Amino acid sequence: MVHFSIISAGILAAASLVSATPVPSNDDPKARIVPFVNKHAAARRSESYSFSETTKRDLHRIQRRNERDAALMKRSGTELLRVKNTAAALEPFDIDCHRKARTKKRQGSSTNPLVNNADGLYYGNIDIGTPAQVTTIDFDTGSSDLIVPSTACGNCTGPFFDTSKSTSFATTSQAFSTSFGDGSTADGVVSTETVAIGSLSVKTQTFAVINQASKGFDGPNSGLMGLAFPTNAHTGGAPWFINLAQAGALASNVVSFYLSRQGADGSELCVGCIDSAKFTGQPEYFPLTPGNASQIYWDIQTQGFTVGGQLVPQAMTATIDSGTALIYVPPSYATALYAKIPGAQAASDNKQFTFPCANAASLQFTFPCANAASLQVGIMFGSSTVFNINPTQFIAAADQATGTCTGAIMSSGQEDGVALVGDAFMSTWYSIFDYGNMRVGFAQAV
Repeated sequence: MVHFSIISAGILAAASLVSATPVPSNDDPKARIVPFVNKHAAARRSESYSFSETTKRDLHRIQRRNERDAALMKRSGTELLRVKNTAAALEPFDIDCHRKARTKKRQGSSTNPLVNNADGLYYGNIDIGTPAQVTTIDFDTGSSDLIVPSTACGNCTGPFFDTSKSTSFATTSQAFSTSFGDGSTADGVVSTETVAIGSLSVKTQTFAVINQASKGFDGPNSGLMGLAFPTNAHTGGAPWFINLAQAGALASNVVSFYLSRQGADGSELCVGCIDSAKFTGQPEYFPLTPGNASQIYWDIQTQGFTVGGQLVPQAMTATIDSGTALIYVPPSYATALYAKIPGAQAASDNKQFTFPCANAASLQFTFPCANAASLQVGIMFGSSTVFNINPTQFIAAADQATGTCTGAIMSSGQEDGVALVGDAFMSTWYSIFDYGNMRVGFAQAV
């Protein structure tokens, strides 16, 4: 779901991995580097978005997730996830090793530059139709549908998809409808089309073409591509990435993210590959839960978050979700966690938590909070490694009038044992979603 965030800038700090898994791949590389083409990007980068709207959208996303989960529990005969042996059990293909060797690029992988919009939304290009039309997409590991607005949608954000100009477009009679955190709705029809990122293409990709919206997609991107599992697809079709994996079309069955910090350039989606130029050390991997045919999200186990290296224990399921700006945990756990941070207290909405800022008169959303320099908040995923969140990303917002900072970890309002881990974490840790081995990996982002 489209979402935005105001993240204050400040100090640079991060933790190192204490354990790791090797990342080998010496196969002959053939990968295409895709240039980013978006004439609107420069203008849109400067736009500001409401922090309150960010949390509103994220919380609405959690509510919809719970509704979907309840509906999925009632289903029977869920299709099994069958991954072709091709590349399934291999370690991820590292595209940077072959850049340095200056060898031929490897087929089955592609990098896609992403625009960083205020550290709360990262979007890039896809090609859709024949001949190809370029539109902008939020790549979302927390959903499973591809949603693209057509030229008929007056309230939507472009670039639009003109179905009349594509020879490969085919529609169905199946209606599609979705809603957003601000209460707006979008309606369309399930269709199929050729969809590509670089050389990676699916010819009959199921997607929803949006023809009507009550208030429109809130931009700056045009649509959304879900990268989670088929069991969560409302269109009834498999996600684009899963289709490529099932067809044996990828160098390795992974998709990985580098999300830059403080609005910097360089964010990247790597499909069929990892990019070791974007991280240091070696990734550490964690198995998906439940890791079988009923998989819906990119879920792994966590034993809780840490403050100053001290664990605040609580076994939870951590959903790693690139489509969520912040981090959300059950209310009781949020209270226990912030009790470890000096001066922290719940805001009036009982979702956000604040603590004192330094130099409030000169903050202007750019200076770190008082406790930020020494404040290390992290998360553990079943090993001894503490994955600390960069302090610049833990400060989600600052209020100059009251001299308070708002933490990026918030209450989800649901005692469901789920930690929804979004961009505030992923911007510190290069994140690898390994479908071939049913696991998620993290390495220290540069």
